[in-house]
Amino acid sequence: MAAGGLYAVRRPGQFNSMVQDMRDRKYQPLTIMVVDDDDLGRKYLTTLLDGIGVGRVLAAENGAEALWMLGETDADVDLVICDIEMPELNGFEFARRVRYGLIPRFKDLPILMLTGHTTDKHIEYAHTHKVSGMVEKPLTADFLKIEIKTVLGV
Repeated sequence: MAAGGLYAVRRPGQFNSMVQDMRDRKYQPLTIMVVDDDDLGRKYLTTLLDGIGVGRVLAAENGAEALWMLGETDADVDLVICDIEMPELNGFEFARRVRYGLIPRFKDLPILMLTGHTTDKHIEYAHTHKVSGMVEKPLTADFLKIEIKTVLGV
C-alpha cells in the first residue's frame, strides 16, 4: 500500500530483475485459488502458478463458485488471485463476503485483484474491502513470484 492509504498498482515490467534469487521450491507448500471467468485467462494463470512450483492450484469461474469452493475445501488456501470484472459475483463482492466472515476461517485470506485496467473506483473498492493488492494483466511468472513474496512473505 502506498503512503496515505492509497494502493500502488504494480505492473509486470517493473520487477523483472528482482527474481533471480527466488527458488521454485518455496512455492511447493502453497495452495492458491485462481478466480477468473475467462477460460483462457484462468488457464494461463494456472499454468504460470504450476510453472513456478505452486503445490496446489484451485480454479473457479466466478466469485460465487470461489465462495462455494472455499466453503467446501479442507485445504488451507494461502492466497486468492481474483479477476475484478466477472458475471454473477464480481471480484470486489467476493472480497467483501470473504472479509465480512461468510466463511469465518478465511476472513483474513490474502486476496490479489487482477485487472486489465485500473480506475479510481477500483482502488477505492480495494481499500474498502481490505484487498491485499492489485495487479494488472498480463502477468509473467517472474512478476507473479514478486507478488506472492510481497503478499505472503515467501
